[in-house]
Amino acid sequence: MDRNVLQPYLLTGNTCLADAARLEGVEAEIQPLPDIAFEDGDVRLPLRPWGKSVWKIARMIREKKIRAIYCNGGSTCQIGYYAGKLAGVPVIAHLHAPYNRSYLLLYRLNHASRVIFVSRAILRYARAKQSFHGVCEVVYNGVDTGRFQPAKTRDETWRQRLMIPADSLVFGQVSSLISRKGIDVLLRAFQLLLRDYPEVHLVVVGDGPERKEFVALSEQLGLSSRVRWVGNQTDPVPFYQHVLDINLLASRSEAFGLSLLEASSCGLPNIGADVDGIPECILEGQTGLLFRRDDHVMLAEKMALLAASRTVRKDMGTAGRAMAVRDFSIEQFCRSIERTVLEQISGAAVNVAGVNHAD
Repeated sequence: MDRNVLQPYLLTGNTCLADAARLEGVEAEIQPLPDIAFEDGDVRLPLRPWGKSVWKIARMIREKKIRAIYCNGGSTCQIGYYAGKLAGVPVIAHLHAPYNRSYLLLYRLNHASRVIFVSRAILRYARAKQSFHGVCEVVYNGVDTGRFQPAKTRDETWRQRLMIPADSLVFGQVSSLISRKGIDVLLRAFQLLLRDYPEVHLVVVGDGPERKEFVALSEQLGLSSRVRWVGNQTDPVPFYQHVLDINLLASRSEAFGLSLLEASSCGLPNIGADVDGIPECILEGQTGLLFRRDDHVMLAEKMALLAASRTVRKDMGTAGRAMAVRDFSIEQFCRSIERTVLEQISGAAVNVAGVNHAD
C-alpha cells in the first residue's frame, strides 16, 4: 500500500502476523479479540473482555487519530463496529466466507460502512439473507504473480524426494484435509482415472483433522502407491512449479479458490468443483475445467480429458497465467483496498487500523 497516503496500524491476536507486519515497518499491537458466538451448541459469551476490548480500541482510535477501521474477517467486525461507532469513524468489513443471517446480524456486518466480499457468489449469498446499510462490493484476493510464476526449468529433485518419476503425469490439490475440501471425492475420481492411466500420481499438499480418514480411504481404494501426502508446507510454490502438472480443487463449498489462482499464476491448468466462488477463478475450457460438486465420475472424466492432451494442458496453463496477471494480481488487490478505504474518509494522509483475527 502507498504509505504516503495510508499509514496502517495493525491490531491482532496473531503474534506471527504482528511480527511480519513489523518487518514491513507497520506498527502492530497484539491484543486478544474476543467474539460473542452461538454455533452448534457452542455458546461463547465473554462479555467482560469483549466490552474492555471495544472501549480500549475506541480509545486507541481517538488517541492515534485513526480515520477508519478495516476488519479483516467477519467476527472482528463485531468489536470493530462498536469501537468505530464510539469513536465516530467508518468501519469496513472484509468477508472471506459465507455467514448465515444470525452471524451477519451478530457481527454487525449489515451495519458496516462498507462491506467487501471475496467473490460474487458470497455477495449474492449474503444479500439473499440480509440487507446491508453500507455499500457492498467484490474485491478478489490477489496473487503475487512475481513469486507464483512458471519455472524456467523444472528441478527434478522435488519429484525424486517423493519417489515420482520425472516423466509421470501428476495431479495435485493444495488444501486443508477436511470434508469441505472434497478429498474423498478426489480420491474416488483418481481411482477411476487409474483404470485408463495407470502411471499417473496424485500429490496432496496440506494437513487437517481428517487426514487419517482420508489416508485410510486411499488405502481402502488401493491407491497407496500412487498418492503422496506431503503435509503442511510453508511454501507451496515449488510444488506448483516442479511437481504438479494439473491442479485440482474438489471442494463442496469454497468462498474463493485462491489455490486455483496460485496454480494458474504458475502456468498450470485447473479442475475445480462448480460451486460458490470457484467458477470465478476458472474460465471454463480456457484456463481449466469445472465438474459438478460431489460427482467423482464427472471429475474423473475431466481429469482424463487433460491427461490425454499435453497441448491442451499447455494452452490452459498459458491462458491461466495471463488471466492471473491481468485480473488477479496482488497489486490490483492493494489498489482496490486503498480505493475503498479512501472513499470512506477524507484527507490526503490518513491512518488506517487493520483488525485481524488469529485465525
